[in-house]
Amino acid sequence: MPLFLAIFHVCPGLAAQPDAPDCTASEIQPEAIDLDQPRDQLARQSDLAIPDGAVIGQVRIIRRPIFDTSDPGQDNFLYRTLNTLNTPTWKSALRAQLVFSEGDVYQPGSIAESERILRQRQYLAAAWVGVTRVCGNEVEVAVLARDTWTLLPTVGATRSGGENTTNAGLSDPNFLGSGKNFGVSYTEDADRTETSLSFDDPNLLGSHWQTGFSYASRSDGRGRSAYLERPFFSELTDWRFGLSGNEDVREESLYVSAQAVANYRRRGEFASIDAGWRLAERDGRQLRLLGGYRFDAIEFENLPNEPDLSLLLADRTLSYPWIGFDYRENRFREMTNLTRLQRIEDVRDGFVWRTELGYSASGLGATEDRAVLNMSFQDALLATDTGYASYGFSQSGSWRFDRSGFENLVITLNLEYFHGGSVDWNSWYTNMSFTAAHNLTPDRQLLIGGENGLRGYPSDYQQGNRRALWTLERRYFPDWHPFKLFRLGGVVFTDVGRAWFDDGRSSGPDEGVLADAGFGLRLASSRVEVQRMLHLDFAFPIAADDSIDQVQVVLRGRTRF
Repeated sequence: MPLFLAIFHVCPGLAAQPDAPDCTASEIQPEAIDLDQPRDQLARQSDLAIPDGAVIGQVRIIRRPIFDTSDPGQDNFLYRTLNTLNTPTWKSALRAQLVFSEGDVYQPGSIAESERILRQRQYLAAAWVGVTRVCGNEVEVAVLARDTWTLLPTVGATRSGGENTTNAGLSDPNFLGSGKNFGVSYTEDADRTETSLSFDDPNLLGSHWQTGFSYASRSDGRGRSAYLERPFFSELTDWRFGLSGNEDVREESLYVSAQAVANYRRRGEFASIDAGWRLAERDGRQLRLLGGYRFDAIEFENLPNEPDLSLLLADRTLSYPWIGFDYRENRFREMTNLTRLQRIEDVRDGFVWRTELGYSASGLGATEDRAVLNMSFQDALLATDTGYASYGFSQSGSWRFDRSGFENLVITLNLEYFHGGSVDWNSWYTNMSFTAAHNLTPDRQLLIGGENGLRGYPSDYQQGNRRALWTLERRYFPDWHPFKLFRLGGVVFTDVGRAWFDDGRSSGPDEGVLADAGFGLRLASSRVEVQRMLHLDFAFPIAADDSIDQVQVVLRGRTRF
């Protein structure tokens, strides 16, 4: 290739030549970044001085294959074959994720936010976005991303809370490299069998609109949903709009003393339309106005040969306009080894406060007049190189005017703390939570057990209107990357918790404080389905009732450590 063409190929969108006096190239270039080492990515920060009012002259997309065959350790027949069979993510699909484009005024926040968005995509193992060249008043931005193998047939089994789940299916969150998600699956557990189909398009026709649908055929019912949404895709987005609906039919169980005493059929219908506007921003704090309309109906049906629950389970319909606000601090921090293995994680170093208030009236089709109030608050207490702590509060429920009291009021407080993982190869993690409920309907039970935080006990072992849980873990993140395929982690843990009724009713076979201890392994692929990891835990209940197993084997897939 002639020299002048090669130069133009490197920098086609810039008016100046790379060797011109007013062009400066960064010492940090994407070709030298090791995407298998998150700390190397974090260390690669641009060293360029960018003039005020600079314009983005070119966005350069650089795609890396699943395996780097220039590395002798990855240069083999299998890895080359997988690279060949994989359809690379379209450059247009990557561009559609960015919150800036060529010709925009350069804003550091948009560069960092685009990097955060790309790191959340299931079909990317890692991503880096940075300024690599300045020519006068124009800058070149490089977008570096590495694909994962996404076409994934699944055949597996999980065990949690003493119950087994098997599944089989085929999914691809990057269908033919388009960034669109398609999947079919079959699942069988203790309650039902289910065959499902789903599709999601996070960038409809290359825009920031999103759409999707799902359908599930169950042995005890069905489920179907669809949505169309333009979200606040960026912290600087001025407005959002959403339209969604779903139907869910299934059989549920009513638990008393950890035993299912009756089964019933539950049918839920939900529809929503909403919008939001960014009103103001100052010193990194942003206020959004929200509003919309929701229809939420639940019907109950007695099943043959089951106790009559009609006196306990009453149909209810909420139909209400609502208004709310979202107030947040837009500060983030990049860390590693918090909830994932050897991957960069973006944590919010600030607060998010969201409140919604609605009025559900019988004249709008509701079963009774209610005020609906939902609220959530999350804030970072600490965000340093060695630790991260946050606390949160959430509340949901409604006030029934015909009874002058709350129904299904649920309030939760939580606190979590990470120490050491971003700097060392091990860390401490602890989480404390407390939930209080008031006047729950029978279909809204507050439960604790193997599926609710106590790994050493069966699912739904205790129930109540109060629940407390404390978890302490010692986590290990060895820098071991066998065959350049897997990341391994280890954990030693203890869980302590209890669910109870504040009026003294029986909460289960063991009404006291429950505790367990155990150890486990974590396995995450760095090349296939990188957003999930396999959990294998061995949990031992402490001073437990003789009726339960003295060791609980918990095998499941999770997105967090």
